[in-house]
Amino acid sequence: NLDLEKTDAGGFFPAGTEIVIHAAALAYDWGSLDLFKRVNTEVTEKLLRFSQESGCRQFIYISSISVHGFGNHVETTEEGPYYPLINPYQVSKKAAEEAVLAADSPAFDTAVIRPGNVYGPGDTTTFFPIFEAMERGIMGYIGKGGSLTCPVYVTDLTEAVAACIGCPAAKAQIFNITGGEKTTWEMLLNLAAEKLGIKPPRIHLPVFLAKAAAGFLEGIFSLVKAKNAPALTHYRVDMLVHNYHFSIAKAANLLGYAPKIMWPEGIALTAEDYRKLHKPHAGV
Repeated sequence: NLDLEKTDAGGFFPAGTEIVIHAAALAYDWGSLDLFKRVNTEVTEKLLRFSQESGCRQFIYISSISVHGFGNHVETTEEGPYYPLINPYQVSKKAAEEAVLAADSPAFDTAVIRPGNVYGPGDTTTFFPIFEAMERGIMGYIGKGGSLTCPVYVTDLTEAVAACIGCPAAKAQIFNITGGEKTTWEMLLNLAAEKLGIKPPRIHLPVFLAKAAAGFLEGIFSLVKAKNAPALTHYRVDMLVHNYHFSIAKAANLLGYAPKIMWPEGIALTAEDYRKLHKPHAGV
């Protein structure tokens, strides 16, 4: 392990390094803007400098689809629309993107990948916690649960990144990478429940109550300087109540990107992996 924040020495990359893929990040929806800028923006700027000093020829940055902000996203392209960024994570990733694209030069190619909601076996960040909440009977929807979302299976994301390597068409470009499908949270979780052999979520929390609860909890957690996020944040609420679907046409046209794992298969594989690692809770 290496603390990139504290690393500031020449010769960071071994001699002969040609391609740098930067995926390390603080990927969370809670924390100070200063912390996120240090980890996500300033570390990226540092790695860009190290890459250029080492003679690397390409730098691929793994950003986040969340830099588009939360609004009515249906077939949203890299050109927009964009909505106000409400969270330090989003702000820091967008600033890092700008640094990456500004560093592009004739001798140094850069590209930005914006993954959607990455999932698959071993997904301890998003779907495993959701599955556990479903097992406990405490998972629910905000609103009707019919908003579009943007899953991307982990191997499809890695293929998109691989397609960028050495690709002239990727130079100074941004690519939205998702599964491209129009699916809702309700569709995903109903299938997950079926594969896990448990009941699907039945709770539907009104949007206004969810936003009020998020505001209250964030206020309390900020007051006590809590390091962990509350159960509800404005980021989570906004992601769930807005359509969040993005076009992958640009990646298809310039990179030849074609997702292979559609969401029904992906959810089944993710649920299967979860079941191998977790025993259902008693009484479910």
